[in-house]
Amino acid sequence: MIEQIKTKPATALDRGVQDSFASNRCREELARNIDELHALSRRGLWGLLMFLMVSAAALYLSQMETLSLIHLQLKEIFGPPPPSDLLHVALAVSWLSGFVLILGRRGADGKPGYNWCNIALPTAFYPLYVFSDATGGYFPAVFCAGLVLLLLEHGFAVCYANKVIREATERLKRLPQ
Repeated sequence: MIEQIKTKPATALDRGVQDSFASNRCREELARNIDELHALSRRGLWGLLMFLMVSAAALYLSQMETLSLIHLQLKEIFGPPPPSDLLHVALAVSWLSGFVLILGRRGADGKPGYNWCNIALPTAFYPLYVFSDATGGYFPAVFCAGLVLLLLEHGFAVCYANKVIREATERLKRLPQ
């Protein structure tokens, strides 16, 4: 009878409380991860918007008549422009490198890594082509190359986010209430 009267250790009672706290903490962490994944997928849209704005500005500047005056001044400062064939090769190598990196991350099921280089690399060719070709004939090539890479990167990020969000919501459903 004395054994029945003895107080039970608090650890047995605390285990249920600890499980409840761990469950709530895990639920909050999963909800935070889901929010971060939604933000990651939106960041790609912001990158696309920024690229489109820079492209529109480059197209507008290439159509201005004052650009020919600037083009002459740049020739005086930097010398003759590089041949457009070399710029085409550099654009192709840059595009192919970006394409391989995107597909490599997709194949490894790695988390997509957005940074400003995804936008800066394609747009860096606009000033080079403006200096080399003042007629604006470069625009479709640079625009298509950049747009394809950014759309591919964004599509990969959205697919990754959807997959991880789906897994996180399944884990949330399995957590005890």
